[in-house]
Amino acid sequence: MIQMLEVRWSHIATAAASGILFSLSFRLNQYFDEQFVYSAGISLLFLPAGVKLLAVLVGRLSAIVGLLVVGIYLGAGIWPDKSMASVVYFAIVSLMTYPIAAFGLMRLLHIRHDLSNLRYHHIVLLSLAASVLNGIVHNLLYITQGVTSSEELWQKSAAMALGDFMGCFVVVALFHAATGVLRGERNRTPLE
Repeated sequence: MIQMLEVRWSHIATAAASGILFSLSFRLNQYFDEQFVYSAGISLLFLPAGVKLLAVLVGRLSAIVGLLVVGIYLGAGIWPDKSMASVVYFAIVSLMTYPIAAFGLMRLLHIRHDLSNLRYHHIVLLSLAASVLNGIVHNLLYITQGVTSSEELWQKSAAMALGDFMGCFVVVALFHAATGVLRGERNRTPLE
């Protein structure tokens, strides 16, 4: 019973941490809007995409729940003129592109569940797959909501994919480098 409660608390902590980090990265990214906004809802450097991908890779289902809750909250603020059903639908669709792309590619590339064999080229491929899928799906959804016209689909999908890729690559590469440094420190033997 105690072990089950510990697992549940760790899931709650993972969900909360993922949501908070996603929200903070979203707010941080707004400071870059002047330099990187391509059009409504599209930034050429979108750090929250990287936080989302990293959270999905590390936190799995718990992270997805936290990201969804915060995605709905942020979406309601971004699209106050849309119905809550549209905001929820949009949050679900835009979130699920990341685990679909990441877990599909992890299986294809034989990346272990614990990410112990994650390599630099995997980061590039995971970032690219998640970004391209998200850019296309996001803009298809934008068409249904009247944000993007069908004539702009490929142009805006490419711009969003680029921004998401840059955000994914930056965040996941920094995480990979940090874990490499920590592993190196742990494996280093003290000098006598």
